[in-house]
Amino acid sequence: MMNTNAVPVRTESPDYLATLLQLGQLLNSSLELKQVLETAIEQVIAFVGAERGFILLVDVETGRVWGEAVRHIDRAALEATLTGNDLSNRAEISRTVVENVLDTRLPVLSHNAMEDPRFADRQSVQLTHLRSVLCVPLIAQGRLLGVIYLDNRVRTGLFTERHLAMLEAFANQASVAIENARLYDNLRRSLEERLRLQDELHRQETRRLALEEASRLKSDFISFVAHELRNPLTTIRGCVQTLMADHENTLPQKVREEFYESIEADADRLLDMINELLDVSRLEAGRPLTLAIKPVELCPLMEKLARRHRFYKHFTDRHEIVTQFAPGLPRTIDADEDKLNQILSNLLSNAIKYSPNGGVITLSAAPDGAQHVLLSVSDQGVGMSPEQVARLFRQYERVERDEIKNIPGTGLGLYLVKHLVDLHRGEISCESTPGQGSTFRVRLPVSTSEGTGSSSDS
Repeated sequence: MMNTNAVPVRTESPDYLATLLQLGQLLNSSLELKQVLETAIEQVIAFVGAERGFILLVDVETGRVWGEAVRHIDRAALEATLTGNDLSNRAEISRTVVENVLDTRLPVLSHNAMEDPRFADRQSVQLTHLRSVLCVPLIAQGRLLGVIYLDNRVRTGLFTERHLAMLEAFANQASVAIENARLYDNLRRSLEERLRLQDELHRQETRRLALEEASRLKSDFISFVAHELRNPLTTIRGCVQTLMADHENTLPQKVREEFYESIEADADRLLDMINELLDVSRLEAGRPLTLAIKPVELCPLMEKLARRHRFYKHFTDRHEIVTQFAPGLPRTIDADEDKLNQILSNLLSNAIKYSPNGGVITLSAAPDGAQHVLLSVSDQGVGMSPEQVARLFRQYERVERDEIKNIPGTGLGLYLVKHLVDLHRGEISCESTPGQGSTFRVRLPVSTSEGTGSSSDS
């Protein structure tokens, strides 16, 4: 499909993979999609040396077309031109290339559109003196969302096959981000409607209490979705796309291993969040949680958690995670490995989140008599007063202070941790000093004589 027009081979920038990874991280940085796409198209234009560009979104059902991110083109004129409502063609954009990509769902790379057999006979191409063109579709789950378009009306042969590959990889990530933003918006509207109906149902009997609780639940849940469910799949996809795009194996082995660890960490994080929401949902519905008890090796589990949380989004170069294992620690304990992972992962994530200035996070295990082990997570973070510690394990309870107001949370994590520890016939406690950090201790039996249950996600 490509018309090369005898264009000389170009030497690609060594920043190709770094730029692609940076764009993927940018798309995953916020649910404010418009601002993210505006910044992304600017970086793409600068990287490939395009003159102009835009990200065009379409609504297949209504036919609405709009420019979500536009550079060096009048936005209103662009939309009028592409919808056929502006015969003056003020934006100096030919609809031919865009319509070709929208119709075929295939990318277009033209080194000189004015001489390209596919477009040269179109009057709009000649009138706009269109030369270098690059346009790729935005597709998510088989749905056409729009296109990314770049051009240059002065230079021919500006774009290469490598630029096309990069833009297609970026388009894949952008499509996921766009679809996620839409799903988030639908979820937000659905939640608001559910809360509205709940308020209506309870208005006469408990109007004041229902409104207060609904407002808090709405705020907590939306905050949780926005800050914690920032779709780790986008990061995973970005890493995979970058690795797949490295056809010449230019990435160092150490970097590739970091990518693999990042993929595993985000996948585990996503699974943890899903399990946590499912467990809380069961508890709220009055359905008991069950355990699948088996021997669990403590040291490998805790070492893996420590490695994984070095990829946690709140972990910075000011943080350090260390593990400590006391002599005499039993190699295994009887526990539900997934639930034990949830317990420690929650405590470790909190230790990192509530240490915004960094510090040492210590994950330790030691024998506590002959029949119990003591697992501890210590930090050097903001700490708490005795009154605040006393409220920690209540459902939806979250200590509100100025130093943590920007840290997301729902108040469900420690509530679930306490329930899981109780299921293991264990105990959990916390010692904390404001400004000096906190230490959470979980005391669990080494073995159990109880029958084993089986966990289920149904």
